[in-house]
Amino acid sequence: MAFVQVDREGRAARSGEQTAAQLGAHAGSQPVYAILHPDDAIVAEVTVPPVSAQRLQAAVVGSIEPMVLSDVEQLCVAHGPRLPDGRVAVAWTARRPLADAWALLAGARLDVAAFIPHALALPAGDFHPDMPLQLPAGPRWLAPLPAWSLAHDSLRPASAGGRWRKAAGWGAAAAAVWIVGLNGYASRLQGEVDTLQRDMRNAVTQAFPQIPVVIDPLRQAQNQRDALRLAQGVSADDDFMPLALAAAQVLDFAQGHVRGLQYQAGVLTLTLADGYAPPTNEAALAQSAAVQRVVLEKDEAQPNVWRAKRPAAAQNGKEAS
Repeated sequence: MAFVQVDREGRAARSGEQTAAQLGAHAGSQPVYAILHPDDAIVAEVTVPPVSAQRLQAAVVGSIEPMVLSDVEQLCVAHGPRLPDGRVAVAWTARRPLADAWALLAGARLDVAAFIPHALALPAGDFHPDMPLQLPAGPRWLAPLPAWSLAHDSLRPASAGGRWRKAAGWGAAAAAVWIVGLNGYASRLQGEVDTLQRDMRNAVTQAFPQIPVVIDPLRQAQNQRDALRLAQGVSADDDFMPLALAAAQVLDFAQGHVRGLQYQAGVLTLTLADGYAPPTNEAALAQSAAVQRVVLEKDEAQPNVWRAKRPAAAQNGKEAS
């Protein structure tokens, strides 16, 4: 694999191509920042409401769930900080391949500090955002990296030789600190609970200013939501969420390859990344789509573009043409 060793001034001190074992023999204890292939992770931007730091991860996962075509439990999701306008940079990839890659690098004695999606490792205004990093090493290798990554502790391997001793030492130290500071921790935890409850009350008050006193934030917010649904009616079959959920049941071959989504006038347009495997049995695909009451169309000019709509919308389009 191609690599670049960066010195303290941010310059390329050494570069080349080596196997993981060769890199591990020379890297020592230096942290390794692994840049994923452009097709290995999806990077997007979502808008989330003001929530506490403890609930930000759940809010981000809930925001991307309609955009993924696989079970969100099988994904590794990471995000940056929430900006003042509510925007959050988010990235996700499949958990199992990432865990396997981490285990392979750890087995080669490489201390992986971060897995950075390709799009977040490039300098601003990069002219070839879909092109992997290549040698010789140039400015594309030396862009500032984000402070967050897809290296979740839940996927960290425990197979490298010295890692067990290091983990045991840190575990003993953490246990000692926890025992000594148990009362302080309990007090801090109670403070976090109070802050969370206050944030919930503030969020409900901002969303539903007609509520005079907030006593049970969750129940009162649910009651107001149900009242709004009754007043405005339920969503139609060709609205974004019902159509997107139905399309996800049909387009299983698109899992992990969705580069963009667009919804307009009852039509959901999906742009897939290069390298996806189109269905070989079109009859089975049409039958599956019929079960979900979805009409699928593949763009004749753009083979990576698929459109999904309800049968009524498709019939109206034919009559209009």
